[in-house]
Amino acid sequence: MKYLPEPGKFKLFIAAVLFYIGTRLLLGSLGGKAATKKAAVVTGPFVISNASMSLSRVTYDFKGETLGFNTVSMFTLAFVVGIIGGTYGIGGGAIIAPFCVTFFNLPVYTVAGPALMGTFITSIFGVLFYSLIPVNGAAAPPDWPLGLLFGIGGFVGMYLGARAQKHMPERAIKLILAAIFYIIALRYAWQYFQ
Repeated sequence: MKYLPEPGKFKLFIAAVLFYIGTRLLLGSLGGKAATKKAAVVTGPFVISNASMSLSRVTYDFKGETLGFNTVSMFTLAFVVGIIGGTYGIGGGAIIAPFCVTFFNLPVYTVAGPALMGTFITSIFGVLFYSLIPVNGAAAPPDWPLGLLFGIGGFVGMYLGARAQKHMPERAIKLILAAIFYIIALRYAWQYFQ
């Protein structure tokens, strides 16, 4: 809160980050033969196999391709996202999933589940922390009816999205995500300049 305490400046910063991620998603979905190969609808069982993990790297096989990421880089990303999410009260999964797709080059199909699980776990701890840590001398209990509405809507959306994802090419998913990021970035930038 020290560096971006004003909502306007924070929105401009987030707009720049979202615009950058949207551009990376757009370029990644439009680039070359590798993107064309990955653009096909994924068929067959969605199975991750041959998973191995060490202190330095996580690798796994998905659809005949070996994928992986550096554990220190992923931990650092999750740590920074946790700080941002905790400070501003926003969900980390919505931030971390696009980074995993654009910077770690992981398929959308393998990122969605872990991002949702991470959001679920951090949401539970977020409710606990915000319920127990006093703000201005008093604990701030969550608004349970509103939280339940968010949870039910999120659960239904998650289920429908997971069912639809298997029938969509990864390129289409990336293009949709890029469009969403551009729209949100433009709205935040517009709010800053008003």
